[in-house]
Amino acid sequence: MNSSKYTTADFAELVEVSKASVKNYVTILEDCGYVVVRDHRNYRQFTDRDVDIFKALIALSKERGLKLKEAAQVVVAPGFKPESVAPQPVLEVARYEDLCQSMELLAGHVYGIEQQNEQLLTLIQAQRQQNELLMTQNNTLKQELGSMMQHLVEKANEPSAMHQQQLDRVEMQNNAIMNVINSLRVEQREQVIEEKPPEKGIFARMMNK
Repeated sequence: MNSSKYTTADFAELVEVSKASVKNYVTILEDCGYVVVRDHRNYRQFTDRDVDIFKALIALSKERGLKLKEAAQVVVAPGFKPESVAPQPVLEVARYEDLCQSMELLAGHVYGIEQQNEQLLTLIQAQRQQNELLMTQNNTLKQELGSMMQHLVEKANEPSAMHQQQLDRVEMQNNAIMNVINSLRVEQREQVIEEKPPEKGIFARMMNK
């Protein structure tokens, strides 16, 4: 027989539940035929066997989804072995809190990244629209430049009226200069002829000897 005896308070600490929960579980177990030893004052005295049964009951209820009455019927059944219900490992509170905090930080970091991605996508879209606008303006400028170049070529091949007038004016000036030059040449030739003495005849030359 088990020699260890536990009060309700000590038993509650062993199975890691409140005293009220212990009384609730005991009532359900006793309704299913389970017997908890009592002392001469009719107080319950829990044993190591009770610890194993309660842990199995809690594991079946909380970890495997059975209702308390269903779990109680399982653990009080003949031949039930508490060790057949292995409780899931319980994380320490501090580790659990650290894990929760880490998950919150990670979630905040992920949210920040998502916000940055949305801003980046917005900037990319704006840059794409700006590039499309610049390409449209560039094509328009190319077309205007091509039209302007074609117009200049056509104007270069066809002299304008002002250009023709300038050519005519230059030609008239050249003609006037040539006329002046020709007149000067004629005057110089006439002057030379007037200044040249007449040549003497043969008889005159003989007389002068």
